[in-house]
Amino acid sequence: MILEFESKEVLFQSLCDKVIEDLKEALNKNGTATLLVSGGSTPKPLFQLLCQCELAWENISIGLVDERYINNTSEFSNENLVVNNLVTKLAKKATFVPMVFHSENEDLNLELVKKAYSIFKHPDVVLLGMGDDGHTASIFPNDAASELVNSTSELIAITNAPNFPYRRITCTTTLLKNAKHTYLLFTGENKKAILEKAEEKKYPIGEFLNTIEAVYFTK
Repeated sequence: MILEFESKEVLFQSLCDKVIEDLKEALNKNGTATLLVSGGSTPKPLFQLLCQCELAWENISIGLVDERYINNTSEFSNENLVVNNLVTKLAKKATFVPMVFHSENEDLNLELVKKAYSIFKHPDVVLLGMGDDGHTASIFPNDAASELVNSTSELIAITNAPNFPYRRITCTTTLLKNAKHTYLLFTGENKKAILEKAEEKKYPIGEFLNTIEAVYFTK
């Protein structure tokens, strides 16, 4: 289901309301809630709305759909973006779980992430984004490692991006499809056209068409 909005402001407020509703539902049912978010510039206004919402943030764990394997002080770091724009203000009490624990030992870091992200095995809310090449999370077309992400039972994997930073850490298809609520957020007619061709072109986002609850879109 594609929900098209008249403006970015209306889109972000609507998605914010939905995410808060889902998190409250999980809190009421389980006493805890889990949220996995994407990086990049598109969801930043959403993060800035979410962090101002009254919620039992101390009972919520926030993680990343994917991350660049790079120091968390880098401008390319999703952790940097999320900590500064989402895990702040009222949401500062939330528990943030990074994907870079050790920036100089990739194998050790992968094992640490696998252990840490076991709490996200069945996430309550997942927010996906989509690139111009049809990639989502760090699952890319024309990357052998990304192709394996669709078939592995592991929750976390390492992939290769076509642009810097090249080494990526990503939640796998298995983990992402375990989500109770999954939303796709993007802007621009060009990306809408990419989504419409995703199945035919076998873009990575096409793997999730049956599990995405709603697409939040504006021109």
